[in-house]
Amino acid sequence: MKTRIASVCLALAALLPAVTHAAELKFGLGIADDHPLAVGARKFADLVKERSAGRLTIATYSSNRLGSDPQMQQALQAGVQQMMLGPPSNLVGVVRDFAIFDLPFTITNYQEADALLDGRTGALLFQKLEGAGLVGLAYWETGFREVTNSKRPIVRAEDLAGLKIRTMQSPVFLESFKALGANAIPMPFTEVYTALETRAIDAQENPVGIIQSAKINEVQKYLSLTNHVYNPSVVMASKKWWDGLSEADRGIVRGAAREVATFQRRLVREEAAKVLDQLKQNGMVINEIPASELALIRQKTLPVVRKYSEKLDPAVLAAAKHDLAEVPAGGKAQ
Repeated sequence: MKTRIASVCLALAALLPAVTHAAELKFGLGIADDHPLAVGARKFADLVKERSAGRLTIATYSSNRLGSDPQMQQALQAGVQQMMLGPPSNLVGVVRDFAIFDLPFTITNYQEADALLDGRTGALLFQKLEGAGLVGLAYWETGFREVTNSKRPIVRAEDLAGLKIRTMQSPVFLESFKALGANAIPMPFTEVYTALETRAIDAQENPVGIIQSAKINEVQKYLSLTNHVYNPSVVMASKKWWDGLSEADRGIVRGAAREVATFQRRLVREEAAKVLDQLKQNGMVINEIPASELALIRQKTLPVVRKYSEKLDPAVLAAAKHDLAEVPAGGKAQ
């Protein structure tokens, strides 16, 4: 009997390392489950599981189920959550240079976006991230941000004046909308729908996919295509967790994240026109802004761009200048 018990214990002990290694890895994102970012997250999880022969099993948690973006970011730094997907604005507090993606009207089309993300700029920003206890894996995409409101169509720069608009908790966003005469109010995204519904605020700004997935059209009538900021979404990992992986497993995770980046960005871009049609069918009034008026809006935000550009690492600005110079003249506009 003692021999049999000893044999069973040895067998169980042999299994323990495999069970521990295959523990569920948490991948958190703030976006709803039907958004292309969530679709990309599931594809990423599938690729990692397949390529690791099941040793790395990722569970995706959408709609802020693991907390807000800042809370998840802190969880990664503490090593209690493995991965997340978040906007660069939340990274500005740990790496100021991510503010380059908050500067209004600095990225005007998808070719420019890809050049920055996949070029020297994106790589340099990821290098800086490791000092904050985070590892950048890939840049995915939410798209160009647009303004919605319950008051009126935005067709001129003056139409933004006086609007109580929710922005991300980013000084660049706050000052940009203040420069346009709006009353900018920082607020976690989880509170936005209720604030719009109760008319505590008049407006918000987000890419169209988020506007649809968060059902903003239920509490906002007007959508104006301002394209004022391009938003990537950063796939990142906890450095504490990452440092414990083998080189082979790091290659699997990073490779899958970058492979999905190509798929996910294409999906967002293909879906954008369809989403606009659906929002229009659901009752939103959608308008473009004349180029002359958009130029005036851009002009009003230039002091903010200059102010915050001066705070960035000159090496990051030089990398961005190099990457943008690689974009062919007359590239396809957004």
